[in-house]
Amino acid sequence: MVAVLVYYSRNPKIFGATRLLLFVVALDTCRNIVENIYFGLFFGSQYGLFPAGIAGVLGSPVLIIIPKLVNIAAGCFVIGVFLMRWLPKAVVERGDFERASASLELLATMDGLTCVFNRRHFDTLARVEWARFQRYGRPLSLLILDVDKFKSINDQFGHDAGDLVLKAIANDCSSMRRDTDIVARFGGEEFVLLLPETNESAAGLVAERLRKQIEDRPDAFGLGTQISVSIGVAGATLGMLSFEALLKRADEALYEAKRLGRNRIAIAPRQLHEKYHAAV
Repeated sequence: MVAVLVYYSRNPKIFGATRLLLFVVALDTCRNIVENIYFGLFFGSQYGLFPAGIAGVLGSPVLIIIPKLVNIAAGCFVIGVFLMRWLPKAVVERGDFERASASLELLATMDGLTCVFNRRHFDTLARVEWARFQRYGRPLSLLILDVDKFKSINDQFGHDAGDLVLKAIANDCSSMRRDTDIVARFGGEEFVLLLPETNESAAGLVAERLRKQIEDRPDAFGLGTQISVSIGVAGATLGMLSFEALLKRADEALYEAKRLGRNRIAIAPRQLHEKYHAAV
């Protein structure tokens, strides 16, 4: 036990919490064994179980108080280990756990390249907004943005240049958003913006400002070519059965913008056969 104590004092970092706890339990167990043997011999000799001379030797006041002093020393050691080792370690481990949890949450929700939400997290947030729209009938609009001729940028200038373009466009989208808006990378060179409390007309203005901002961006990447985007805009209606219907409508508007020559926005036309229901 003394060897273990000395080894621990020289190498405290190799002792994990579990091993340190086992060491303290072992130390306390040894103390109990020694104390019980001592008092067993002492009282046993008084009642004739052992030679009477043992009581005379063990009955010394110094020897009687030693077990109690050992008991106090063991208790102080346990408290000291708790305050000096376990408690700070628990605080550090708690902080590490919280940082690791935040890092994992960030990895699970954010796109690693552009630092906006990824598609999976966007789907989760979008369904929350869709449920709110269905309950209260408040305006809700969706923008789908696609980088024009992005493949040619990758082919001509390399994927590093393409990554810089995606990061820049993600920054433009983020700078345009309000606190309640949701920006995400939808896949490849596509981005989405979900705009609560925004009708289709207002969403069209946001889309045009965003398109213009990207078009007017200086050639900071040295590509020698203009970066442009096509944007599809769609507003939610009470006749839509699911968020996928809104997504499909915005996607159709995006393809219409590309069909008309790219670098433009297109607002999805309302369908005449849509049925409108009163909000609950």
